[in-house]
Amino acid sequence: MPQFFIDERRIVDRQFNVQGDDLHHLLRVRRVKPGDRLQFRDERGRLYETKVSSVGDETIKCTVLSRSEPVENSFNLRLAVAVLKGKKFDLVIQKAVETGVSEIIPVTTERTIPEFGDNIQKKTERWQRIAHEASKQSLRQTMPVIRDVESYGELVKCGYDGCNILAHADPKSNDLRTFLKETPPPSEVTIIIGPEGGFSGKEVEIARGFNWNVLHTGISQFRAETAAIVIPAIILYEWGWR
Repeated sequence: MPQFFIDERRIVDRQFNVQGDDLHHLLRVRRVKPGDRLQFRDERGRLYETKVSSVGDETIKCTVLSRSEPVENSFNLRLAVAVLKGKKFDLVIQKAVETGVSEIIPVTTERTIPEFGDNIQKKTERWQRIAHEASKQSLRQTMPVIRDVESYGELVKCGYDGCNILAHADPKSNDLRTFLKETPPPSEVTIIIGPEGGFSGKEVEIARGFNWNVLHTGISQFRAETAAIVIPAIILYEWGWR
């Protein structure tokens, strides 16, 4: 059974009520009954083992049996990825969360196709819901944050602490595999993945100008949505669990 998330402030005298979307899922899909055991995590990643005390049409009451602290993970992978058309971006968010990405930043680039208009807030809310569901299903200790859409130029100029990587399908750029093996693992990584048409030459030079590491996988030229899933997984494998 997947875990669920709970605001620790709602726990009073070791009890709390489940409402909203989780209530519907537990009632209609899981069909929980009194005595069933459920797992919840709070915003700090602490795990609560609970027992269902009562079930009603408008709420499920749970009693906390035990609480355990999260396993500390000092590695933070931030994925900045160009917004893709259709439901490809939904897939990227879902799989990136399952892989272990800590934060996702939707990015607009020169070759970004989707236009948001007045729907940007609805889009962001939808992406956060997808991240929430993926976090429950994959038993994440914490739920990744979906940031507001940001322009490529502002993102690159801003930069972040730790290691900054631009994934670019150009064999003339440095090799990702060699870079990961020869570079001491940092505690924080930001990686930018481009759109369907890739980054423009101008965008690549801008990144180099702000000291981003322009790297390619040396395997094959991935589709944009594949790169946004595979490359973070490679980085997490090489650096995330040392």
